[in-house]
Amino acid sequence: MTGPPTLLERLREHAALRADATALESDRIRMSYAELDRDVRRLAGGVARLGIAPGAIVAIVVRGEVDHLLATLGLMAHGVAQVALSTRDPPTARGALAGRIGVTHVVGDGPADALPGLPWIPMDALRAAADAPSPAPEGRGDAPGTAMLYLTGSGTTGLPKIVRYTERDLAGHAARDYARARVGRVLRLAHVEFNNAKRMRLYTLWHGGTCVLRDGAAGSIHALCDRHRVDWIELSVLQAGDLLDACRIDGPLPDGTAIRVGGSRVPWTLRKALLAEATPALYVTYGATEVAAVAIAEPAMHDAREAVGPALAGVEVDVVREDGSPAATGEIGDIRIRAAGMARGYEGDAVASARHFRGGWFVPGDLASLTEDGLVCLHGRKDDMMNVNGINVFPAEIERVLESHPAVACAAAMPLRSIVHGQIPVAAVELRAGCACTPAELVRHARAALGMRAPRAVTILAALPRNAQGKIVKREIAGLAGASGC
Repeated sequence: MTGPPTLLERLREHAALRADATALESDRIRMSYAELDRDVRRLAGGVARLGIAPGAIVAIVVRGEVDHLLATLGLMAHGVAQVALSTRDPPTARGALAGRIGVTHVVGDGPADALPGLPWIPMDALRAAADAPSPAPEGRGDAPGTAMLYLTGSGTTGLPKIVRYTERDLAGHAARDYARARVGRVLRLAHVEFNNAKRMRLYTLWHGGTCVLRDGAAGSIHALCDRHRVDWIELSVLQAGDLLDACRIDGPLPDGTAIRVGGSRVPWTLRKALLAEATPALYVTYGATEVAAVAIAEPAMHDAREAVGPALAGVEVDVVREDGSPAATGEIGDIRIRAAGMARGYEGDAVASARHFRGGWFVPGDLASLTEDGLVCLHGRKDDMMNVNGINVFPAEIERVLESHPAVACAAAMPLRSIVHGQIPVAAVELRAGCACTPAELVRHARAALGMRAPRAVTILAALPRNAQGKIVKREIAGLAGASGC
């Protein structure tokens, strides 16, 4: 099969050509590529000795980031499909997701990680099997590069959707994602059990970089970057806000440290502040679990349009009207995406698959426009778009205006149903620390800029509800806004 080398092929290549280069590093360990390759081979043997064969689907419930990543690679090396179950979820939620996927075994830290009716393997037992002197059964039993990794979406719009990729698909994503970046010593603050965080670690290894793992270490991001000479940090929007707060105390990041922010809308106000107070090397990404990286905005591309950059090489992006015809430059429409190695549907969800995968395209439900120079600009979710007395109101325009108020840290806009008007735009905001204002003041601020498209009411919350990955959960805000009388 043509295409880039698989993850394991690249790992072995790095081990042969750059044996002493650092693959994994935390406050507790430093592992070279030669050591990582050796441990992955041994763990694959341990998987075989435990009787787990290709065709099984193993759930990983492991809290240590190094152990979790080693389990991921060991299962992959033996051709076994896998999924990470969140250690933060209750057992009932983990069991429900495992049932949807068809999990056959669980690898976990302790008995509390076991699921009813499924064989449970302690991580210590997997390590012991890897170290056993008896020879492991030979052969993977599958074609190289075909081991499946199941990934779940964020669940911000309902039940988490599930996609699956082969090891070879992930290698193609890796080649595309960091194609224009210098992959050096990369720190991703999110735990490796989250799908984006896991993929970024695998991409870093594919490129021969160093995965710097926080792995539960306390202390500031600045101190972590200094200790491990980090030159690339991957952040969610929530984490970027925390970094900005830290920079206001500890100063900017060390020279040469770049940051990449994605996962949800990155407001212009946040971009400006990060450029001024954290680092001039700010990158903003747009992607989806179903496609991987789609576009990246480089430092010179940031302005009030909040562009997420041009489509990456190998990715096709169109913006279309309701009838499927191409939208004009600057016209807002549905974005659709096509790329090699993208998902072809959702596991066990034919309805959602038919809605989002059409004619070879993935249609995420995001509203977008294209600039004259080919940059992608996002305008919110289509489901959140409001029609107020025949006027289309886009959530992103409300959010941008509210976030331009000096007291507002972040905003979320959404519709409430109205018998008279069809939909009424409302919003909720989270204020900056130490700032105060009233809902009426924010409504006036928005009305001065937006007129009839302004929110009719604004709710001030101590914190906007977010999921475990830091994404704002608007369906929860809508209930809070309705309860507050908006």
